[in-house]
Amino acid sequence: TRYNSVMRMLWAGAVVCLAMEMRAAGTSAQDQAEVQGVLRQYVQAVNDCDVAGVRNATTDFAAMALGMGPVFTARLSAAPDVCGAAKSPMELTMLARVLRYATSDVVIVDAFFRTLQLAPADRAGRAYLTFVRRDGHWKLLNLRFHTLQFEPPYLGVEVAAHHDTPEADGWVTLFDGRSTDAFMDIGGGPFPSLWKIENGTLRALAAPYGRGLRTRDTYRSFELRFEWKTPVAGNSGVKYRLFYLMDSKISDGAGYEYQVVDDTGDLGAIRSPLERVGALYNQIAPAGSRPRPVEEWNESTLIVRGRHAEHWLNGTKVMEYDSESGPPEGPILLQHHGSDFWYRNIRIKRLD
Repeated sequence: TRYNSVMRMLWAGAVVCLAMEMRAAGTSAQDQAEVQGVLRQYVQAVNDCDVAGVRNATTDFAAMALGMGPVFTARLSAAPDVCGAAKSPMELTMLARVLRYATSDVVIVDAFFRTLQLAPADRAGRAYLTFVRRDGHWKLLNLRFHTLQFEPPYLGVEVAAHHDTPEADGWVTLFDGRSTDAFMDIGGGPFPSLWKIENGTLRALAAPYGRGLRTRDTYRSFELRFEWKTPVAGNSGVKYRLFYLMDSKISDGAGYEYQVVDDTGDLGAIRSPLERVGALYNQIAPAGSRPRPVEEWNESTLIVRGRHAEHWLNGTKVMEYDSESGPPEGPILLQHHGSDFWYRNIRIKRLD
C-alpha cells in the first residue's frame, strides 16, 4: 500500500541518516535554535490535535506518516478518537538532547520524551528525529520513539506520596543544614557517600563519577529556592520535569536543568551561553545573569507553574519559557558533575 511504501522510505532514510551520523558535527547556534523551534511547534501541534500545525512543521513527504497521525506518533495509541470530540487529555513532552549535522541541510536529533496521562500507563524514553532544510526552512522528516522498559540502569519516574509538612506560609524546608531526610539516592539506596553535610551546607565531593540526589517527594507546579556556590571550574545543576532516572555511575536523570556553574572556568560555559549560570541547559541562554565570584554564595529561584517556567538568579529573572505540555510530576534532582559543589537553604512551595 501507499502507506507501507512511505514507511519503508522513511525507514530507509533513517538508516542513511544513522550511517551519516558517524561523521556528523555539532550544529551552529542559529540552526540549533531553529530546529528546536520546529520541534516545539510540532509537539505543541500534536498536543493541541492541530493537524495543520503538524503539517506546517513537517515535510510534505513526512506529513503522510506524521501529519495525519498524532495518534500514530505522539499519542502512541490505536484509539481513533483521541483528537475528536472525545479528545484524550494525554500529552507528549519532548526535549532535544544532541543535535548534529549529517550534511549542511540535514540535522539528526537525539531527544528525550515522556507521555502524560496516557492510559493505561505513561511511557518515556528516547526519540530520534531527522530534520531537513527546504527553501531556507527546517522541517521534520522522520521521527522514531524508543520506549525504555525501565529495567536497570533505567528507572521510571514514579509519583510519591507527600511526606513533607508545609509551614503556615506553604513552604517546606528540604535542607536546613542538618538533615538530609528530604533527599535520597537515585535508585532508593543508601545516601550517596560523595555527598555530605559540611558546616551547614550540602556538599558534593569531587570525584570522577558521582551520583545525584533526588527529593523523596515529587512535584508538578512549584517554587524552589536554593543557595549555591562553586569552586573554580565547578559544575552542577538542578534538574526538574524529569523524563526518567538512571541508576548508573555516569548519569543521574534525563530532564530540564537549571544550570549552576563557574561561567569563567568551566569549558562548556566559556564556549556556549546555553551552558552558563541560569540557563535552561542546552536550550535557552540566560539574559542579564550576574553570578557572584567563585566561592561566594548565589541565590536562585526556579518557578514552574503549569506550562510556564522561570529561572531567577540573585533577585533577577534571567530566563523564562512556556513548554508544550503541562509539567509531569517527578522529583527534583541535584546533579553531581564530578566537582566540589555546595548547596544550602533549600526550600520549596507547591503551587498546585
